[in-house]
Amino acid sequence: MKKNSEYSTLIIRYNKQNGVIKMIQVLAGEKGAGKTKKLFSIANELSQQSKGHLVYISNNSEGIFELSPLVRLIDTSQFPISSYDSFTGFIFGVISQDYDIEVILIDNLTSILNEDREALFKFLSFAKKVSDDYGIKLILGVKGRSEALKDIEAEYIAV
Repeated sequence: MKKNSEYSTLIIRYNKQNGVIKMIQVLAGEKGAGKTKKLFSIANELSQQSKGHLVYISNNSEGIFELSPLVRLIDTSQFPISSYDSFTGFIFGVISQDYDIEVILIDNLTSILNEDREALFKFLSFAKKVSDDYGIKLILGVKGRSEALKDIEAEYIAV
């Protein structure tokens, strides 16, 4: 786990299969810790390096002018997402519309999942499946301390 003064980064899963690096990365921190700015920075940097498409999902459109035009911004507040099930269905819809997605960045995941801790852990398992099945990297912004995520199964944590 990398520690910054403002937020913590956990690498949840990292492996190489068929030459593709699959990864789930979680940026955890309290409100105002700089997670969104870091996600913007990561998205813009990846947009210059990536061969595939990047999708940035948030519950608002605050980054529309800060993100590279190469990054697709999706504001979930424009869609009827009210639960874990509706959000995972939404993610599958995004994936089904673009087979060239390389990275999905999700900001404000805790808010999108209505502050439901159980849904958050369930979503991390879902993210692993998406990464494994579709070869998509996921970078997630989660409100809260990284210590709150310590209950994640040990098999998903890599150094």
